[in-house]
Amino acid sequence: MWAALWARVQGWLLMAGAVLLVLVGAYAAGGRAARRSVELDRSRADAKMRGKADEVDREISALDDDAVRRRANEHWVRGDRR
Repeated sequence: MWAALWARVQGWLLMAGAVLLVLVGAYAAGGRAARRSVELDRSRADAKMRGKADEVDREISALDDDAVRRRANEHWVRGDRR
């Protein structure tokens, strides 16, 4: 009697363990995918910001000193907007 009962319980325990392992594996894989997605978003944002900085650097490099000074005075760099 105990052997038959143990065989039934053992089957259910093995099934529950397998389901638990699958759930833990899916949770871990989802966490890795989410971290990778955040890293990709961050690197895209960094690349976009670097591109904008390079664009501004090229634009300012093309100007002479007086034009840079005038532009700085007109825009956000200087607090006194005259």
